[in-house]
Amino acid sequence: MQGAFAQGMLFVLGLATAATAFILVVFAANSLLSPRDPSPSKNSPFECGMEQAGEPWTAPRLRFSTIAALFVLFDAEAVLLFAVTTGIRAAALVEVAAFLGFLTLGLAYAWRKGALEWE
Repeated sequence: MQGAFAQGMLFVLGLATAATAFILVVFAANSLLSPRDPSPSKNSPFECGMEQAGEPWTAPRLRFSTIAALFVLFDAEAVLLFAVTTGIRAAALVEVAAFLGFLTLGLAYAWRKGALEWE
């Protein structure tokens, strides 16, 4: 029993050592064989083989993330409502109605603030 365990552990240790050695050999070969000839054209941002269309580091538009967050929120809530309707009772009906009321208020607020308009 002890011999089989030791043999298994040595096998796993050998695999880990071989994987680590392979990774180190690949990194060493890359550093030795890769060309080092920096130029302005190589250091410029690449965009589909064309000249750069604009500034590479611009702030993302938050409009998309707002709409995506609202979609995920209402999508998850719809899934939860389908799960609740399978075992609905009188008390659960009041809770679901209150829940839908809060969702409706949230949607109305987002609509009124203009969060759903795309320009």
